[in-house]
Amino acid sequence: MQKIQSCCVEGLEVYPIKVEVDVDTGLPAVMIVGLPNAAVKESKDRVRSALKNNGYDFPLKRITINLSPAYTRKDGTHFDLPIALGLLGVSGQIPPLDSEKTLCLGELSLDGKINGVRGVLPMLLEMQKLGYRRALIPRENLEEARYVRDMDVLGFNDLRSLLSFLDSGELPEEIPLPPPSEKDVNIPSASSRYTLDFRDLKGQETLKRAVEIAAAGSHNILFIGPPGSGKSMAAKRIPSILPPLSYDEALEVTKLYSISGKLDPKTGLLKTRPFRSPHSSSTVASLSGGGLVPMPGEISLAHHGILFLDELPEFDKGALEILRQPMEDRKITLSRSHRSFTYPSSFLFAAAMNPCPCGYYGDPVKSCSCSSRDIQRYHHKISGPLLDRVDIILEVPRGEYEDLKSKAPSLDSKTMAERVMKARNTQKTRYQNQSFNVNGLLPDHLQNRLFDLSTEGEKLLAEAFDKFQLTARGYHKVLKVSRTIADLEDSAEIRANHILEALQYRHTNLLST
Repeated sequence: MQKIQSCCVEGLEVYPIKVEVDVDTGLPAVMIVGLPNAAVKESKDRVRSALKNNGYDFPLKRITINLSPAYTRKDGTHFDLPIALGLLGVSGQIPPLDSEKTLCLGELSLDGKINGVRGVLPMLLEMQKLGYRRALIPRENLEEARYVRDMDVLGFNDLRSLLSFLDSGELPEEIPLPPPSEKDVNIPSASSRYTLDFRDLKGQETLKRAVEIAAAGSHNILFIGPPGSGKSMAAKRIPSILPPLSYDEALEVTKLYSISGKLDPKTGLLKTRPFRSPHSSSTVASLSGGGLVPMPGEISLAHHGILFLDELPEFDKGALEILRQPMEDRKITLSRSHRSFTYPSSFLFAAAMNPCPCGYYGDPVKSCSCSSRDIQRYHHKISGPLLDRVDIILEVPRGEYEDLKSKAPSLDSKTMAERVMKARNTQKTRYQNQSFNVNGLLPDHLQNRLFDLSTEGEKLLAEAFDKFQLTARGYHKVLKVSRTIADLEDSAEIRANHILEALQYRHTNLLST
């Protein structure tokens, strides 16, 4: 019997899997046991063709392949390579592989090519923690695997080159990529990573101010205004003013994209914050994650980035309500019959909508053609609990002709990013002993201990609580936004003017909150 070490991913959890191959006398048959799914069961046909097309014998005996432990469900095509090596080892065609030190992952084509697979980075990171120091993987996955420290990761294009290496110990011509240098690991600044710039948005200084506050404190934001007022244009430029990803954040995001199969093989480590903008026809499953073994949905793919929903009321109401838990808990839990899966989903939520179905309710130039019933029905597509989780609600007026034709320099992303970074550094210092580092993630019960309110500010906030009929969550949202405004002004305490500005982002005449 031959044992080859592999592993599998369920959610974000990695489980070591021992591939045990045994050959016995009897009628030729191949049995794969240990809760394999359809893709794993089909591996015997891929392996048979790959071995024969490369000059190796497929044993015409009774073959039993056990994926141990048997109680864990096995999913994926990456078991092809360990199964092939196990068959070759047990039939004496190659020397036995040391399963205690070497990890194998890879999908085989019928001609013996080793294809890339999903989830290589999280699998290698976890197996490295368990003591494995060498991995044989597809060459296609080598870019992401470079960021696994203290592990000898070797990538191969095909089965023939891998078997030649195991026989001679000499690496083939496709020499593995070296570990990443400091230059590879460093994340570039926002201004060098994005081509979209806020200087393209003429006028709309209030809009830019609100976006800057949202980026500085990681506050959820909703734009309400007529078509063509710059709502979507502003949202698409939010990544250009956000701080760069830290190395640990980049690893987290890359793991999610690797598991979902959305990682470009040439990219390696993702160094830009995700910007996900799903269409309004998106289903609950596409947003939250779906499948028998759920893959990350748009909510999780926006982790450490921005989730932007344009034309918010056009989304299915059930799809919008699924956002409530991750917006509050910064994670999403999906339950299936055999187990639950939890994916991280700490994102900045941005959304845009028209004030009414025709888009011109409250517009001073073009009259609205909607009835009051149509407007009410349109607004009711967005529930109160969802709106209560939005920190900043901003009315965006139509652009002015003088601003559009002006040649004067407009506020650009670089200037905004510098102010955002300064405020973020202030928050990072304030929360240095906490598990979070921005105002938007501050738990409500810590606000009284960490926030300093001036006497006038406290009095004003008490009056606003009754006047605007704020919920407890709404009160805490106003306080967090006020703290971010104070940070942008480098103020140690929250003053009345900071609370006044935060309140104006909480109340709008176009939408009842």
